[in-house]
Amino acid sequence: MKILHGFVQGVVEKGQGDKKYAFVAINDVSKNRNGFEETTLIEFMVAGNQYKEGLHNAYRALQGAEVYAPFNDELDAYNGKSRIRYQLQGIPLRLQEARPVQPGQQQTQQTAKPQAVAG
Repeated sequence: MKILHGFVQGVVEKGQGDKKYAFVAINDVSKNRNGFEETTLIEFMVAGNQYKEGLHNAYRALQGAEVYAPFNDELDAYNGKSRIRYQLQGIPLRLQEARPVQPGQQQTQQTAKPQAVAG
């Protein structure tokens, strides 16, 4: 499994009846060796159980937002031509930022103990 860091461009539903599927488009922004930004559009197909479970709707809600999308890619032959097929492997990941604990926060938590009220 690989992880793509990009921005959700949109979600398009296709098909009819039991053959419904969707495409999720994510823009991958990176820098080339000369320092210029390059934008690559990658379209992920969501079909079968993933479509029925609403995986595409998780990305639809994040349209325009930055995401970390888990995916698999495979080489496929279509009409005698090779192509890379991309498939999402789950909902967008949420990465947490590691932050050091501030010394002042530890002291205030320790000193803020409830005291008995004399009556």
